[in-house]
Amino acid sequence: MGEETNTILNGANGGVVRVALVYLYTGLAIFWVLGALGLWMRLSHAGVLPLNFFWYYRIMTLHGTGMIFIMLVATMGAVAAILSARVRLSAGLLWTAYVLNVAGVACVAAGTLGGFAAGWTMLYPLPMLNYAAGWPPWSTFAFMVGNLLAALALLAYSLALLLGLSRKHGSIAAALAWPFLLNGGETRNAEPPALSEIAGTALGLIGLVTVVAGAAALAPMFAQAFGLISSFNVLLEKNFMFLFGHTVANMNIYLAAVLVYDTLPRYAGGRHWQTTRLSALVANVLLITIFLPYPHHLYMDFAQPEAAQAIGIIGSWTGAMLALLVTIFGGLYLIYRSGLRWETPTILILAGLWGWGFGGIGAMIDASTPMNEVFHNTLWVVAHFHTYYLLGAAAVTWGCMYYLITELRGRKESRLSRLAAWLYVIGGSGFALMFFAAGAAGMPRRYAVPVAGTGERGLAAFASLSVVLLGLGLLKLTYDLSAGLGAAWRRTKIAG
Repeated sequence: MGEETNTILNGANGGVVRVALVYLYTGLAIFWVLGALGLWMRLSHAGVLPLNFFWYYRIMTLHGTGMIFIMLVATMGAVAAILSARVRLSAGLLWTAYVLNVAGVACVAAGTLGGFAAGWTMLYPLPMLNYAAGWPPWSTFAFMVGNLLAALALLAYSLALLLGLSRKHGSIAAALAWPFLLNGGETRNAEPPALSEIAGTALGLIGLVTVVAGAAALAPMFAQAFGLISSFNVLLEKNFMFLFGHTVANMNIYLAAVLVYDTLPRYAGGRHWQTTRLSALVANVLLITIFLPYPHHLYMDFAQPEAAQAIGIIGSWTGAMLALLVTIFGGLYLIYRSGLRWETPTILILAGLWGWGFGGIGAMIDASTPMNEVFHNTLWVVAHFHTYYLLGAAAVTWGCMYYLITELRGRKESRLSRLAAWLYVIGGSGFALMFFAAGAAGMPRRYAVPVAGTGERGLAAFASLSVVLLGLGLLKLTYDLSAGLGAAWRRTKIAG
């Protein structure tokens, strides 16, 4: 890919692409650290490197919360780079979001390493500063501050998306393709907004609502910590906490879908991902459906209103089916007989589609109340979100990152790089499938030790070997990306 074929830099977006590179490389670096901690937990279950209870739950809390936040950083960076070729984004807001997010991850790390080990849900009374669970009050407070900073980072990033996209299309409504939808699929302009831009606008609005949910969840905790209130509605608090956390995790997945819409067509024989009335409608429906699935985590709360439980079922199945219809089927239709170039980015992006599909099916099964009673407190839950995170959002993000760096540095990949991508996919698949097997066998989640009769020790050993394969593949990809950073960084100056 030479200078004349470059499609990332437009002569004015170099500053934004540089911010995006910082997002991506920070995300990749911390992904390695948190991934190593995740491997340690599997090795502990395999009996190879045992962890005591205190450290197991600290690492579990850091790995889970940190991965959600830092993968969001990486995916945010990739989306900013891709959109900036057509949309003028604020580098200042992106830098603000970056600093807040990294500071949030640092606070989470400080809190968990300092002793806090209640998990990302922070369910009452575990997160309270006076809880005698063997960790100092400051560690709980640091963890809470980390979540607050992550919410503020999401606010800044969402504003950057909304301001840029509304400025390009004239209004939020136009960026959401409402004129296109309401006028029978026709607009005064030559074409409706790109699907990535419609989805980006929807995700910007979703980010604002998610920040409000996070504030509603954290405010009573901080108020009680400072002695302003003595108690609060615990069930309402739990709903807001899951609404915030579940939506943040899902945002990462849908942001990765934005990358698919823009990146996959570049390898599909010059085809474009067309904006249809159906795809535009589904992107708009996302404004509602993304908030609906979280109650499936609360089926076992006897005091939860039955209407909320029904919403959890409907939202979980509806959201999954719409994603299947537009992103997965749309991607397969795009590449069918397109002369697809099987390069490192396409291998990882198509693995991402598989991860979303397989992990989504696992989530739909778990979201059905009869199955939820059997699976929800087992490693089945861990399986489905690792599948559509590790093999979904993360794989797509690394694939897009590889495309960006290859495009910027103007150098093609090697066969070894493609082999590395396949190792990532094969290793990640083996890793995730062992969680499904353990969950089906009844291994509880959030247990520091394996339960007899579930086969968890052997499954964890196989999962650990799978992670080694994944790690070898990611190591080669990281080497390629590191070798290309200097040239990519210098290229951004041309357009800045």
